[in-house]
Amino acid sequence: MINDRIILGYKPPTTEADLDTQTDKEESCALEEKNTKLAYSANRGHRNGQSQPLDVYGIDFGKGIIIPLVKNLKGDKTSYDNYRGITISPVLSKVFELLLMHDLQSYLQSDNVQFGFKKNSSCSHAMFTVRSVVDHYSNSGSTVTVSALDISKAFHRTDHFALLGLLMNRNVPKYFINIILSWFQCCVANVRWDNALSSTFTIYAGVRQGGLLSPLLFSVYMDVLIDRLRQSRYGCKLLDQYFGCILYADTIILLSQSVNAMRVMLKICEQFASDFDVKFNSAKSMVMRIGDRFHVKRAPLTLDGCELNFVQRLKYLGVQIIASKRFKCCIKHVRMTFYRTFNSIYSRSKGANSELSSIQLFKSFCLPFILYGTEAIPLSKSSVKLLDDCLKEAVAKVFSVHDNANIDVIRQYCDLLYIGDMIENRRLRFENTILDTPHLRRLFQCSF
Repeated sequence: MINDRIILGYKPPTTEADLDTQTDKEESCALEEKNTKLAYSANRGHRNGQSQPLDVYGIDFGKGIIIPLVKNLKGDKTSYDNYRGITISPVLSKVFELLLMHDLQSYLQSDNVQFGFKKNSSCSHAMFTVRSVVDHYSNSGSTVTVSALDISKAFHRTDHFALLGLLMNRNVPKYFINIILSWFQCCVANVRWDNALSSTFTIYAGVRQGGLLSPLLFSVYMDVLIDRLRQSRYGCKLLDQYFGCILYADTIILLSQSVNAMRVMLKICEQFASDFDVKFNSAKSMVMRIGDRFHVKRAPLTLDGCELNFVQRLKYLGVQIIASKRFKCCIKHVRMTFYRTFNSIYSRSKGANSELSSIQLFKSFCLPFILYGTEAIPLSKSSVKLLDDCLKEAVAKVFSVHDNANIDVIRQYCDLLYIGDMIENRRLRFENTILDTPHLRRLFQCSF
């Protein structure tokens, strides 16, 4: 149990600018302490079987303010598809969720092939798993069919009662079921546009955006799809472990050793979508093949009645995978993003007449684009050289030098190592995290 003193002593971040007088500050602190005690009391009451609705405690646990943000500034700003809603929730509701998470996290564990929302798990772990499985099959002469599926509004379409049923199947304590049910029943929101606020409306589906429990609940929801695919026995396996379906949040990759097996797996996905009110976006879902027969035309694959496109490049978690005989990645988009970001930052920082300031900004905002995911994907020597050339050109522009010897001295002084050395250092650290993860340790030992 979380220490009572820590919970009751919780204070949200405030500044003097938010308070007019010392009296206002004292009243604000007293109110926050009261609400925090109410959140703690609500949690304790439900754990003791006193299943009163959350609104009895006088806190708007289910209330949210939705602020629409433009996705594409150059797109049509009159189209609702060009907006993404960001929900602001009460801070105290997150304190309440923190209490619940501490007690119930063991009931909300997700499958090993789900890599999102977990400690010591990242996009690199998911990419490493995909790469290892594809390499194993392609090196053995098989051609792997890779399907990347896109779910429309995944977090917003979660069926509340289906989720509650899944939680009951996991023998989650009754008090937690009552809390979640009460929470879902009082979920309301307003849309804020500039200074205008819409009328309040009820939310009937989806997990709360920004909630601490929401990622865990969504993972429980998606575990059903993994279980169904595993039980079907279709999809790639390695070392008696199932890797036919790999998830990172709502990003789904299906791996199969044949097109016919993939066709069956897509049918299972369709049935899952029908049972749990999930909508796959066939227009954004795509298929590619990796192996000796990657270029051979195959019979079309369909999802939800729509034919999926066989593509030569597939973007997965920010990395572009190429259809070829072996698992390969393209770095062209990485270089384009790097140059665009660097030029944007340098055009503003050069006015400070401080090269070291520009280099520090370069390290913080540009270098991560080059290094992202490099510890988990294969890169040829020519690709590494192209990435290193990006660093050289950036240093040459900042310091107005063109001699390679001077550029090397400056890079050494600024601690900008050869990009190949940076990647190797990241790879060694990444391998240590792999070896600390039991189900990935065997995969690593098999692959290398």
